Amino acid sequence: MSDLALVFSTFNPTPSLLETVRGLAAQHPIIVVDDGGGDPYDVFSPLLGLGARVLRRPSNDGIAAALNAAITVAFEDGAPAVVTFDQDSTPSSDTLRVLRATWEQASSAEHRVSGVVPAQFAEVRQTRSDDALPVARRVIQSGMLIPREAWDSVGPFDEALFIDLVDTDYELRSMALGFRIIAAPTRIEHELGRPARLRPFAPLPPTISTMVSTPFRYYYRIRNRLILTRRHLRTAPLRVLADLAIDLAYFALIAASARPRRLMVAVLFRGAADGFRGRGGRAPAKTQVAAARISWSVSP
Repeated sequence: MSDLALVFSTFNPTPSLLETVRGLAAQHPIIVVDDGGGDPYDVFSPLLGLGARVLRRPSNDGIAAALNAAITVAFEDGAPAVVTFDQDSTPSSDTLRVLRATWEQASSAEHRVSGVVPAQFAEVRQTRSDDALPVARRVIQSGMLIPREAWDSVGPFDEALFIDLVDTDYELRSMALGFRIIAAPTRIEHELGRPARLRPFAPLPPTISTMVSTPFRYYYRIRNRLILTRRHLRTAPLRVLADLAIDLAYFALIAASARPRRLMVAVLFRGAADGFRGRGGRAPAKTQVAAARISWSVSP
């Protein structure tokens, strides 16, 4: 490989992935990882026909492990950098060109760059700076260009985190080592959870509009937030404490809006307990079963 390699982490991908890959395969080598979910929509055989390389993992070990496996293969094959994507991410027509141009510009300016991300990710702005090479904050992994040299220095995504905040941990480790993640003037589309009008005290007001995830994700979100707070408190205290405070307020809203509340409280409590212990890996089976029974109190 001599060009940017594109890496897609997937779990039960739908045929929409084929359209994304079809538009990119002629210009870039592509590695798609099946993270143990299988192929219910018969996507992987057509991907091979498009020239993509498919890595089939025997079990679901989380997005960090899936990305690490593909990135390792890409760098072993000689790629100078990779761009990571989720299966439901759609880059703009100029995204890869702009990411690479920004990386080359930052490298020529002798910046230590551990990543380049789109300035706009769905409805999220990843920078507030107007600089020519703006530093990105609170980055999202999908759409991130990672140079090989930075990967060798910063290290891979933390597989113990499994899912959620693996990108935040990479960002904070980069900062501690003096690297920058730069925002490039492009955007990608992506589904960031599901919009909902929550009614935490139904039938009484208020109704609060926010984004919600699948209930089991909140185990990982609170667990990993506590792990990262402890891990990076010394090097980035203001950042991790501010993020923790914001998340705790959000978790309180989620707990109040879940039905039955006691199950969501149990999911959050187990996540918090494991976070304090520093326990990583997959969520306990009982927690996953409890989360599957949770719904949301929402306005029609």
